[in-house]
Amino acid sequence: MDFFGIEIFAAIGFLFAAYAVVGNDALQTLGTFINSNKRLHWSVLFAFAAGVLVITFAYGWVVNGGDPSYGRLSNESKYPPINVEWYHILPPLVLLVITRLGIPVSTSFMVLTIFASIGGLGSMIEKSLFGYALAFATGGVVYLIITRTLEKWFEENPVDAVIPYGLIAIVGSAFFLSQYYVFGTTDSLASALIGVVISVVCEIIAIAFCLMHSRSMYWVIVQWVTTGYLWAVWLIQDFANIFVFLPREITAVQGFIAMGGIVLLLGYTFANQGGPVQRILKTKSNVTDIRSATIIDFLYATLLFFFKELNDLPMSTTWVFLGLIAGREYAFALTHKVVTLGAAVLDTFSDLGKAFIGLVISVDLAVGLPLLAQIAIGEAPEMTQVFTSHLFLWFVILSNLMLAATIWFLMKKDKPAATVFIAVMALGAAAFFMTVDQLEDGAHDTVIPQAEATAAAE
Repeated sequence: MDFFGIEIFAAIGFLFAAYAVVGNDALQTLGTFINSNKRLHWSVLFAFAAGVLVITFAYGWVVNGGDPSYGRLSNESKYPPINVEWYHILPPLVLLVITRLGIPVSTSFMVLTIFASIGGLGSMIEKSLFGYALAFATGGVVYLIITRTLEKWFEENPVDAVIPYGLIAIVGSAFFLSQYYVFGTTDSLASALIGVVISVVCEIIAIAFCLMHSRSMYWVIVQWVTTGYLWAVWLIQDFANIFVFLPREITAVQGFIAMGGIVLLLGYTFANQGGPVQRILKTKSNVTDIRSATIIDFLYATLLFFFKELNDLPMSTTWVFLGLIAGREYAFALTHKVVTLGAAVLDTFSDLGKAFIGLVISVDLAVGLPLLAQIAIGEAPEMTQVFTSHLFLWFVILSNLMLAATIWFLMKKDKPAATVFIAVMALGAAAFFMTVDQLEDGAHDTVIPQAEATAAAE
C-alpha cells in the first residue's frame, strides 16, 4: 500500500518525524520569537514562519534536483537508502513522547541514527560535539563582552530609547558581500547583490514602521529578519531528519503534500505556544527582551550557517543551541548577579544530561528494534549483525553506563552528583574522540542490519 508513491510506513514515519522535529525544535529556532512577540496572535507568527519554510523548501528542491534535504543524506555509505519498515517509525514516536516531557532531545540523533551506518553515527556525534564546544565558547566570549555593557544597557533602557538606524542594512550587506568576497560560499556576485537589496528593503520597512507606529517597531523588524535567517538555516540543517523517510528525490506532487503536512503541524505548535519544551528557554536569563532575543537568534543562526558550509553531514542543532545557551549562562554568572555560577553549572549540565539521554536512547533503539523485529517473526537474532566490531559493542556498553551516571545526576542535582557527571562526560568524550576514526573505518555495515531485517520481515 502506498500514498502518492510513498509506502505507508514511510508516510507515517514522515508525519511522526515532522511533528516531533517541529514541536521539539520550536524551542531552538522560534522560542525567543514566540516569547518576545506574545502581544501578537499566534496566527500572525505562524504565517511568517510558514512562509519562510515553504520558500526554503522550494528553493532547496529546485536547486538540488528534487532533494529536499539539501544534500545532507547524499552520502549513501553513511546514510544508505532503505525500505522503511514498521520499526523505523518508532524512534520519532518515542521522540514525541519525550518532547511532551519537555526534554531537549536531539531529533537528529533520535531519528537519523536508525538509518545511519556506524560511520554515519560516528560522524554525526563528532560534528555535534564540536558544535556544542564551539557554540559554548562563542556564547561565553560574546556575552562576557556584552553582559556588563550592552545587556546591562538593555535592562536599564526601554526598547525605544535609541533606534539603531541602519543596523539591518549594514549587517545584512556585510554578510552577503562577505560570502562572495571573503568566504567564497557563493560564486555569484549577482546573488550577493540580491541579498544586499533585500537587506536595504528590510531597512526601509523598519524605518517606515517606526514612522507610522512607534520607535520600538525597529527592533521588532530586526528580530523578524533575524528569525527568518535562523529559521531558514535551521531548516536546511534539519530537513534531513524529516525527509529521511522519503525517497532521496521526490516529485513536485510529493513535495507539495509533504509541505502541507509540515505546515499544518507547525500551525499546531504555534497554537500551543511552542509546547512543553518551551519551558526550558523560559528558565534562562533575560530572554524575553526583544533585543537580547535577537542577539541569541543571530549568533545561533550564524553558527548553523558555519556548520552548513563546513560539510554536508547532518548534526544535532539541539546540541549547538544548548552549547550557546550554556556559554551565555556562564558569562552571566561570572559578570552579573542575575544567576550564580553554581546555579549555572547545575542548569546547563542538566540540559546537557537530558540531551545525552536522547542520544543513548536513539542508539539503543537503532540496535534493538531490528532484533525485536526478527524475534517477532520467529527468526533467531544474530548479534554479530548489529555489533559488527568489538569497538562498537564497547561504544554501546559504555554509553549505557554513562547513562546511569547521567540519570543519577538528574535525580540528585547536587555538587557530588554534578562532579561525577562532569568527570564521566569528559572521559567519555575523550574516549570517543580517540577512537572515532577506528569506529568509522571499521564501519562496513549499518548500525542496524537493515537488509537482513527487511528481508526477514518480508
